[in-house]
Amino acid sequence: MDANNVEHLSETIECLPEYDLLPNKIKRYIARRERKIKEDTRKQSKISQNKINKKKPKLSFECATCGQCFSQKATMIKHMSLHKYQCQTCCQSFSLKRELKRHIMNVHGPLLYPCSICDYKSNNKCTLKDHFIRKHTSGFQHSCTVCNKQFKIKNDLKQHMNQVHSGEPPIICSICGHACKNVPAIKAHMKYRHYKPAYECKICKRGLTTQEYLDQHLIWHERKEKVICPTCGKTFGQKRDLDLHLRIHQGIRPFSCPVCGKTFPRKTAQEQHILIHTGKKPYICDICGHTFAQKPGLICHRKRHPGPLPPLPVVSIKKIIMEFTQELVSSTQQDKVDS
Repeated sequence: MDANNVEHLSETIECLPEYDLLPNKIKRYIARRERKIKEDTRKQSKISQNKINKKKPKLSFECATCGQCFSQKATMIKHMSLHKYQCQTCCQSFSLKRELKRHIMNVHGPLLYPCSICDYKSNNKCTLKDHFIRKHTSGFQHSCTVCNKQFKIKNDLKQHMNQVHSGEPPIICSICGHACKNVPAIKAHMKYRHYKPAYECKICKRGLTTQEYLDQHLIWHERKEKVICPTCGKTFGQKRDLDLHLRIHQGIRPFSCPVCGKTFPRKTAQEQHILIHTGKKPYICDICGHTFAQKPGLICHRKRHPGPLPPLPVVSIKKIIMEFTQELVSSTQQDKVDS
């Protein structure tokens, strides 16, 4: 009998008209009986509650990310693997890295890391680091052991060694005889030297393959800002050209002659200088046949001829420089062996 039934029975007995006629001894017995029944009911209820509590597991392990509780540590650890990769924008968690990348691309767009100095952005931290070293530092920590060319990044030196000093013969253009170091270089040469696109920019004479590309290119001409050298005031159409020019004022001369060690700020100037050591004169006047070792000599000479002059003939010196450098390296290595 539960507490509600006992209380109801007590009220029922007390409401009977015969109750007042009962002897006090019987009334006291009825009261003691009611108290015992209530006490037994409370004990029974407490025992039942304890049994229920024992059946429920204690949730003593809590996930630090979402707050969900677990009774076993192993279960919580398995659950926490779902939060291994977390979106920094909306804090949503993922168990796999590729799921996080897919979420970022579909929901937030590509994640770009900005350069702390310029407007450059990259979706790769390593690429951003290389950009910062190339554009915003001045130290050349890596040097080619063959031609002494200097590099800021070790991977650039490795690429230079594979392309320039790999020992493989150059690829010769079948049209003009230009020597290229690898297949991508010969493809670029054929595309920009011998393939004439259908559309040409009237401003810079650059060729483009479609009208759409030409329109975009013309917009670039309209929007681009002239950059000015803060030292001498010379203007440039692109920041890249200004950076190359600033080497003159900063004294940065990463290109050195493998013969005499003279340094130059530009690779073209280094190649023109090396021609002196080769003893060859690849620049020939198309009017009188006079030969010159360097391009500036031919340009000054042609001005002496009267009347309108045809365009300056295209001369490739890459093959001459490459062959001379390879012979020089072989000779140096042989001298070391002999000594």
